[in-house]
Amino acid sequence: MRYFYIILIFYVYALFSICFGKTGYPSFDVFHSPSQLSLGGAGFLNPSPISSKMNPSVADTGKNFSTSIIRYHANIISQSVGLSVPWRNGVGTFFISHISYGTFNGYDTDGDPTGKYQSGDTWLNGVYSKQLKFFPVRTGFSIQYFNSVLKDHNIIALLFSLGSEVFIHSVNGSLGVSFHNIGFTFKTNNFAKGSFAPKTVLSGSKELAHLPLTLFFDSVYLNQGGESDVFLGGIFKLKNNLRFQWGSSTRKINHNINQDIFQTILGATGLGIGYCTDQTKFHYGTFVFGTGASSHGLEITVQL
Repeated sequence: MRYFYIILIFYVYALFSICFGKTGYPSFDVFHSPSQLSLGGAGFLNPSPISSKMNPSVADTGKNFSTSIIRYHANIISQSVGLSVPWRNGVGTFFISHISYGTFNGYDTDGDPTGKYQSGDTWLNGVYSKQLKFFPVRTGFSIQYFNSVLKDHNIIALLFSLGSEVFIHSVNGSLGVSFHNIGFTFKTNNFAKGSFAPKTVLSGSKELAHLPLTLFFDSVYLNQGGESDVFLGGIFKLKNNLRFQWGSSTRKINHNINQDIFQTILGATGLGIGYCTDQTKFHYGTFVFGTGASSHGLEITVQL
């Protein structure tokens, strides 16, 4: 019962945050998992020990260790490592992720060199999820520590997310709702003021009966002028332990620069292929922007 009240308090707080949010930081919309990258942003109900775009109630069973690297354009690199283990009749997940934006040459107002400086973001994320005893429902929450550094400017924040997933066995699928980026900065000397705008995600997944395909549907509502995006992706389970993933979203419209039909078709689209053994999963994913730039990542998951 205590666990139920904690979740209820978080949900009430999330609803108030949605009503009174402010401008958020764009770094919270990046990918940490190549598997999520290849789904084009869909798959909040697809479990991964290193994904930030996930309903916190979703988790793999057993012990899993994952590591990944994603290379964005402009030599921006994302590196992540995560671990999920059974804990207290549920599943606990912890992952660390760092994005390096590079090393830059500094100059003062007179144009004189002041030395090199670095820029990067670091996330420490802890997640706990649990299956309810008498209902086909999972609930979960996450606590996230965020540290962003740009030369002498620094942002430190503590954020929370919570969510639930309902299994619908008659259709071999599930529905989920989750609230993300609920929190505050408790130290900042950043020149660009702002807050972490929360977002609400409505999700669905379904395993098709006559195709080896699992579909994911996600609707993300951002509290920034009432903006929203819809994502659709899928995972094909092929022969010889191979998997093919794809996904896209309504962001294809925003990414369209009306210059090339190939870029228009592939804009905001993710593609990936994976190979699974009994204990190890390898996955390569890519995401194509409307400008033609692309991101590429490799993820390895080992069942311990």
